[in-house]
Amino acid sequence: MTTLDGNAIFGTAVNVIHNPRPNAQQINQFFGIDGQQTVFGGTRGRTFLISGVLSASNIALLNAVEATLLSYADGLTHTLVDNRGRIWPNVIFRGEYTPSPMGPRSLAGGGWCLPYRLTMEGLT
Repeated sequence: MTTLDGNAIFGTAVNVIHNPRPNAQQINQFFGIDGQQTVFGGTRGRTFLISGVLSASNIALLNAVEATLLSYADGLTHTLVDNRGRIWPNVIFRGEYTPSPMGPRSLAGGGWCLPYRLTMEGLT
């Protein structure tokens, strides 16, 4: 189950795509010498693309569930556990959130759902 700081705030049908950023390298070339020299400059974090479906029994509760998710855009680092069970410390949510352009949808058995996508940044 995907969680942030131990809280299952992402709803159902959660998918997490982990994209490592390219590391930093310095490439040196010297006149009169064949080839190149590379110096490793460290990693530059990662990006998490998360999609899921928020759901609740009525629109007011759905709005509250969405507000809880958005409350994590607080400038603090959090610990993300993805849907493969990997633990990622130092993850920040900057509020990059896109709800479905169709808005909330009613469920056949009652209640409401809202598909969404968001981006989180891993600092380490």
